Amino acid sequence: MNFDDALKYLEHLSIFGIKHGLERINLLMEKLNFPQNNYATIHVTGTNGKGSVCAMLAEILKLDGRKVGLFTSPHLESYCERIKINGENISENDFAAMIEVVKNCGVEATHFETLTAAAYEYFSRQKVDIAVIEVGLGGTWDSTNVITPRLSIITNVALEHENILGDLENIARNKAGIIKKNIPVVTGASGTPLKIIREVAKEKNSPLYEVNKPADVEINLLGEYQKFNAAVAIQAAKVLNIDEKIIRAGLKKVQWAGRFEIINGVIIDGAHNPHGAAALRASLDKNFSTGKRVWIFGALADKNFSRMIEILFRAEDFVIVTPPHSERAANVKTLCENLSLHGIKNIGVENFVDAVKLLKNTPAEVKIIAGSLYLIGAVRNLIGDAENGKEID
Repeated sequence: MNFDDALKYLEHLSIFGIKHGLERINLLMEKLNFPQNNYATIHVTGTNGKGSVCAMLAEILKLDGRKVGLFTSPHLESYCERIKINGENISENDFAAMIEVVKNCGVEATHFETLTAAAYEYFSRQKVDIAVIEVGLGGTWDSTNVITPRLSIITNVALEHENILGDLENIARNKAGIIKKNIPVVTGASGTPLKIIREVAKEKNSPLYEVNKPADVEINLLGEYQKFNAAVAIQAAKVLNIDEKIIRAGLKKVQWAGRFEIINGVIIDGAHNPHGAAALRASLDKNFSTGKRVWIFGALADKNFSRMIEILFRAEDFVIVTPPHSERAANVKTLCENLSLHGIKNIGVENFVDAVKLLKNTPAEVKIIAGSLYLIGAVRNLIGDAENGKEID
């Protein structure tokens, strides 16, 4: 199996969607001889910020002298981004080899279960010391939840995937499903979700560390919301007994694409739900309070994009609507109609390449691409790379 074969196989699996339960992933782990037990792990869930917290912790652990695996999702441009060791993506050849190993187990696994098993097997073969694992969806029934970590982290809890996870209380209980007996927990949750997390932690006899304010430290990531993510990462690193100098050094070096990232003067941010939209809007209002804003915006159909629109845009903004690179993309016409209902000028562009060209040629002090990580992944290479200064074609 080569890399293209692996991608075709994963695309084939994706048509079957999400299947609840841990039976298939447990069977895969058994057939692979439980690779996830060959190294320490940190398990991270949350509505927003979990990817950033994972990246921060991975960098801190690397500076602490560990060989560190990192499993995150989704990717922006390549599946290889999802599986890293010490900041380096898995190679296309190794990625294909791991997918083939999982396929040959003969288990009718889902797309994400296959990726999870591939990551766990790769980390075992590469003999990592520790792996930072981000959940795909929720917690309790997420396929990553077949580990007994050294530390569980719940960054925050807000409404998301209501059609799958239910109301806020159910979402909180689902995320609290990663809490393991006697294993410490760090959380930045508040309100009702925090009460539920406290209950579950007490039931499991798991020490709970609560984070309730942003950190006042230097971070190599823009966006006001990263200060709170950093506070969660700092508390987690302290639970792991990592020296404060190493923690601070890690935060100064961490990289995480697509989160208030500025490339060739364009801000790109993976705000993909109302909670994330509020964080992006706060960062924009603090750092770019004046000037015309022009956006490229696209969202997934299963997100509360109506609420996102209310939060993100000012009346004077201009929005170019284009679909994310996903079968779950919201209809462009529907988004445009919703924007118009809020009095926001907009135009629908079905081709994201044309959307980027229009963004480039529209005068504005502030240009932003947001609404979905799948959208960012599709357009990021078009707006150029920060290191080589490429311009939009």
